[in-house]
Amino acid sequence: HVSWMVKKDQLNQDMFLIGPAGAMRRWLALRFCELMQRPMEVVSLTQDTTEADLKQRREIGEGGTAYYVDQPIVTAALRGYVLVLEGLEKAEL
Repeated sequence: HVSWMVKKDQLNQDMFLIGPAGAMRRWLALRFCELMQRPMEVVSLTQDTTEADLKQRREIGEGGTAYYVDQPIVTAALRGYVLVLEGLEKAEL
């Protein structure tokens, strides 16, 4: 499985790992990142996850100033990290 992942990475193609419940997919992603020396971001999705939870979060700083904080998906995209989305089957479409 990891060799297939390496080939997909070399072709700059996305990967979608599906399988039975358990930790195997996460283990494969971790092993792939270790082997390729690539950082990763893990996002766990639930039925309550909103679009705002995935992109940016608005926060209020000292003095009442509002600012936006990038969430892990944005961070992964900007920095070229591997993004692992867990619980995709639980997310509402």
